[in-house]
Amino acid sequence: MDKKTEENIIKCSRCGLCADVCPIYKAKHTEGALLRGKFLQLLGLIRGELKWSNALKASVDQCLGCEKCKTQCPSGLSATEIFEKIKYENLTPLEKFLNGKFVLKIKIFMLKCFYRAKHPVKSIVSGQKHNVVKLDKKLTHFNGCLSRCINSDFRLPFEFSRCKFECCGIPYKTKGNLDEYRAAANKNVQIIENTEGLIVFNCATCLSSVRSYEFNTPEAQERLVFYTDVYKEFLKTHKISSKKPVTVTFHHPCHLESAGVSLLHVEEILKNIENINYVRLENHNECCGFGGDSFLRHPRTADFLSTKKIEDVKNSGAQIVLTACPTCLWSLKYGLKKQNIRNIKAYDMAEFLYSLDFNEKNSEETVKFGGEN
Repeated sequence: MDKKTEENIIKCSRCGLCADVCPIYKAKHTEGALLRGKFLQLLGLIRGELKWSNALKASVDQCLGCEKCKTQCPSGLSATEIFEKIKYENLTPLEKFLNGKFVLKIKIFMLKCFYRAKHPVKSIVSGQKHNVVKLDKKLTHFNGCLSRCINSDFRLPFEFSRCKFECCGIPYKTKGNLDEYRAAANKNVQIIENTEGLIVFNCATCLSSVRSYEFNTPEAQERLVFYTDVYKEFLKTHKISSKKPVTVTFHHPCHLESAGVSLLHVEEILKNIENINYVRLENHNECCGFGGDSFLRHPRTADFLSTKKIEDVKNSGAQIVLTACPTCLWSLKYGLKKQNIRNIKAYDMAEFLYSLDFNEKNSEETVKFGGEN
């Protein structure tokens, strides 16, 4: 076992401050759901007092990877990294295969079919087309695995190209298949460093994952942007408006926060759209509970957190709730459908923005990314 992993576990002071932010603990309220409880079990495993059992594996697996505990921890521990290393050390050949590239493709296809059967709603941007605005930098879209099946109709008012990236690696990493994760990360690093211009993301999880890669040059990491960065530049030369007045709120995905995209950044865009009444969601950054495919393995926890999130949405008075993560969108749609709420709609924010009216101020001027226009 990695000695550093044991040292990091020992650094945990058992203070319990993570209880205030851990979504799993809020759902279960048991000591085993808290990090200090999990860490005590892992110390027993490392010291040979416990064996790697199904019960211990299930305890470690009950982590949504939101990393909120890291910001709360006085020792700055990353529980997700510790869990990933523990899983990696105990990964069987069969588990490595089941959590590898081939099976992931099958899982994504099945999730796509399952999602579209549950939510057979036509995209709100179908048939919508805006004039393409000139940008002084080339845009290349990083199209994530789940984005392709849930937010497949991603569009921007700027011209952009697509490149055949590997999976961001999060599905491998969270299951402990670090070899597959490193292979995907290395290939993506190579593609990004050999691609000119900006790499634009529409999935919070993909952005968070790719920003954690070890690039050969800092310049490559600086070229990773979220689509909201592009819309901020767009608003310098254009007006965006809604045909009808509508009240909108926003669920801030955990991974959007860990990727460094703040709620204020998103609000700056929504507040500058005509006929949009933006209201801040109470507990806007609390986890929705779905966490990748965690909702399939821990449906009760996911249901509890999703229901709690929908209560906040209802209390906001919003007609539309937006988000920027495919699984968060799934959670919101699931919660609204479960409670039979028809007067509130959930949309991916990129899809919603593109569905609005764009009024050009100066169509000939080239937009300078990060500059004044």
